Amino acid sequence: MDDIVIGIPTFRRPDRLDALLASLVGERAAMAPLVIVADNACEAAALAVAERHDACYRPVAARGLAAVRNALVAEACWLAPGWRWLAMLDDDGRVAPGWLAPLVACGESHAAHLVGGPVEGDLPPDAGRLARNSVFAGRRRGATGPVATLGGAQNLLIARDLVDLLGLPLFRADYDRSGGEDYDLFRRAAAAGARMAWCAEAVVHEPAPPDALRPRRLIARYWSTGLTTARIDRGFDGPARAWGAALRGLAGSAARGSAAALRGDLDAAAGAALMLGHFGGRVAGLLGAESDHYAAP
Repeated sequence: MDDIVIGIPTFRRPDRLDALLASLVGERAAMAPLVIVADNACEAAALAVAERHDACYRPVAARGLAAVRNALVAEACWLAPGWRWLAMLDDDGRVAPGWLAPLVACGESHAAHLVGGPVEGDLPPDAGRLARNSVFAGRRRGATGPVATLGGAQNLLIARDLVDLLGLPLFRADYDRSGGEDYDLFRRAAAAGARMAWCAEAVVHEPAPPDALRPRRLIARYWSTGLTTARIDRGFDGPARAWGAALRGLAGSAARGSAAALRGDLDAAAGAALMLGHFGGRVAGLLGAESDHYAAP
């Protein structure tokens, strides 16, 4: 039975899905993982790409990130009942050569329930300063080893032990429209005593879509993330702690941005501006605003 599965949620990105599956050729030759594509658009283009790369295809009619990620877990349990590791990749990434082996080795050596790896952002040469200091420039952490939490479901290894610990479904449908289903999973996993690790050697590259790099879109993304983060933190930590974190973050970002502007550090000022958007979103979320970033048209 397959003990390693690679799960890929996709939505109307056949060209990027094709590039991702092409980047997995070496990983499949070395470790023979089962590859599953879960298509949230249920379109022929994604089916054709999956078939061309000999990947399993699962259409998912229920719209939303949690729905498609849960479908990947369910399909892994159906097609490979003995799976031990499920690596999730978003359809806009490409793995670096030798990506999978260190990711799995890290999970095994640290007996981890979840393992994350770096996502290196590939920006166009004319990317603006906000983009160069945003999440699109890359999501990295420190050296390989145990960590308290992780940053996202792109380049995420899930152990079968996590299913035993949390039960199914792993991702909560409450966050289908807003996103944040990955952060909620990390909070629930930590609360249940799950072990998490970081693998610096398992690198994924993610080209940034130019339309997402416009200043207004960048601020909107950080705002939307703040809305969802506040909602999740309020549920785990209570209103008082969530408000304290939001207000401290807002004040700290404003202070850092002002100091950076005064000393002429425009990169630090750009990063602080984005975080102002994020913590402003947290405040709005605590006041009742909600994100519907992934709502069905």
